[in-house]
Amino acid sequence: MFSLWKKKSNEKSESLSPHAPQQQSSGALSWDKSAVQALAQAVSQAPVPSMMKQRVKQELSHAAEEAARKEGKNTVTAQHLMAGILSRLPANMRKKVEDAAKQGPAGLKKLQDELK
Repeated sequence: MFSLWKKKSNEKSESLSPHAPQQQSSGALSWDKSAVQALAQAVSQAPVPSMMKQRVKQELSHAAEEAARKEGKNTVTAQHLMAGILSRLPANMRKKVEDAAKQGPAGLKKLQDELK
């Protein structure tokens, strides 16, 4: 009976192991102060229940770090955060956000009003 328990524990740890080498080999990235502030703002404005905010923060952090790594950078910036957020959006929404950003603050405000 004990060996059965031990086997389940081994199976459980093996199922987690594919992620561990990836995390270790990729290394931790440092975060620019502006990126930390932008992440906090994005999480606070996310239209999700408060109990989901931590999950949103993790997803956005991973997306930003992925964008930084694609550029070969060791520091995550606010631009990487934005690129990460855009990479997670559906194509039609990404296009709307990019078009609104090209118009500047007025375009972003207009998009925000449309989405309400």
